[in-house]
Amino acid sequence: MKKAQRGFSLLEGLISLFLFLLILLFSLECFLSVRGHFDELKKSESANTAVYAALDRMRRDLKDAGLGLTEAIELQVLEGLYETQGMLVVLSKDEDIAIAEALLAGQQRIATPNAKSIKRGRQIGFFNRYGGEIHSVSSVDQNSIVIESPLVSNYLKENSNVILLRKISLFFDEAEGIIRRKVNASPAQPLLESVASFEFDYTRDTNLVKLDLILELDEEKTYETTVFPKNPAMAAIFGKK
Repeated sequence: MKKAQRGFSLLEGLISLFLFLLILLFSLECFLSVRGHFDELKKSESANTAVYAALDRMRRDLKDAGLGLTEAIELQVLEGLYETQGMLVVLSKDEDIAIAEALLAGQQRIATPNAKSIKRGRQIGFFNRYGGEIHSVSSVDQNSIVIESPLVSNYLKENSNVILLRKISLFFDEAEGIIRRKVNASPAQPLLESVASFEFDYTRDTNLVKLDLILELDEEKTYETTVFPKNPAMAAIFGKK
């Protein structure tokens, strides 16, 4: 007679199940650990990409400082780059504005065919060989613009320049942890989020701008870059001759 086949006892079954659960839990822990590490690397990579994109945007803005405004900077009518109220402000030329006739001191309404492309709140520069002035646009109609304050000087059509300025402001919204970028009179837009600190330093003597920022994700790491805005530097050199 054949012997009856012996199966697993209850104890052996429980031990096997226990070992299987241990292996499963260990495997799950390893998976979660690897997954967590992968997520951290992904967040770090995304943060680095966002930081370098923001720094590149600021570098391009700073390199445009004073673009098309060499004569105005030489005349010390304006600065292509300056700091004010915690903001780093970049000025450049947007477009030339044609004037229909000579402009007189005390005048506020300026007739121009460019009126349709100009919005309320934009800044306009008036320049001639003797100097110039900056005014903001208070209103616009079909064929003219009105500036907020009267012109101080006369500007003849044949020897004067009227320029629509492009103004970019960079600043740190500390309450929200966001670096913001404001173009002209439009609302400020977020340039980089989750920022622990952002500092800038503009040294006029060397004409260098240093940017430093730290992310909330890794407060031990500092991102730095230095920019040399060549247009204000060239204007300062020519202005001393």
